[in-house]
Amino acid sequence: MDSQRRAQADTIVREAIAAVMPQQAVCRALEGVVFPGAVVPVAAGKAAWSMAKAAADCLGSRLEKGIVLTKYGHVPGPLENFLCHEGGHPVPDENSLAGTQKALEMVRGLSAQDTVLFLLSGGASALFEWPLLPARELQDITGQLLACGADIGEINTVRKRLSAVKGGRFAQLCQPAHVYSVILSDVLG
Repeated sequence: MDSQRRAQADTIVREAIAAVMPQQAVCRALEGVVFPGAVVPVAAGKAAWSMAKAAADCLGSRLEKGIVLTKYGHVPGPLENFLCHEGGHPVPDENSLAGTQKALEMVRGLSAQDTVLFLLSGGASALFEWPLLPARELQDITGQLLACGADIGEINTVRKRLSAVKGGRFAQLCQPAHVYSVILSDVLG
């Protein structure tokens, strides 16, 4: 490959990576969107902090209080008007559940004009969890799935059945508010 083609290939790769980074992806997803009432961001996943920061930068004072639910060690600093909460990944722990409970408290009592801005990234299935069975059982099931080599699609299929916030249930809990989701995922489908 000659140097000109190499330089072009390098430019394409750099621009492709930049386009999917949380800052650009979230701002692009929010561009031109009108939120008539309060906007309450709930960010969950390993990129939750970056996504929340991007939303705050793009929407500014239109954002009400919000929450970041992310993996231990993934909060590089405080975010104004956001509660940053770290929890267990890939197995949800008590902090994962406590953070989810705080998120649920934030979305209670919203009106039909309000919007929950749901910012999701990889890892959210463990970090945003409210189980329909005792937490220890969910942790055991997750551990068994991981130990037998289940892929993330298989794990998420099981998690969805055992959770009060997955499979559209979080949107139901947000009613009558609207839910606008921005999803960055490495899991196709």
